[in-house]
Amino acid sequence: MAKRLQIKAYNYIEMLMVLFIMSILLACTISSKNLLTLSKSNDEMNINQLITQLNYVKSKAISEKQSITLMFYNQSSNINVKEEHGKKYQLKIKDGKIVKITKIKLLTFDKNGNINHFGSLDIKMKDSIYKVIFHIEKGRIRYTKL
Repeated sequence: MAKRLQIKAYNYIEMLMVLFIMSILLACTISSKNLLTLSKSNDEMNINQLITQLNYVKSKAISEKQSITLMFYNQSSNINVKEEHGKKYQLKIKDGKIVKITKIKLLTFDKNGNINHFGSLDIKMKDSIYKVIFHIEKGRIRYTKL
């Protein structure tokens, strides 16, 4: 009888194990990248929510023909709001706090939506710092990532 040739190769079970391990490594890599971008987009969403709240206060001043004053404090996660007619409340900075105030402590929207000062706030979110900029012309508000 002739001797059988022995060829070393992967059998079916070994091949399945290798593919299983590779798929686990690939899934871990993809999911960790998605979690990182999710955290960044969450910060962006929170700063956009704050800008929307500030624009709402400006719109409220215009619609009710009254002045509304915003008060900012360092190391605070709240913005105090005082309306001309006496109502007081706070705007919450979700997952963030004010770390630096430049040229503004009080900011007043008049009945036309204009503001009395220009300046900026540096707001620290979970993973990054944003600068919220108040333009004196028509009370425009924008932000940049630092």
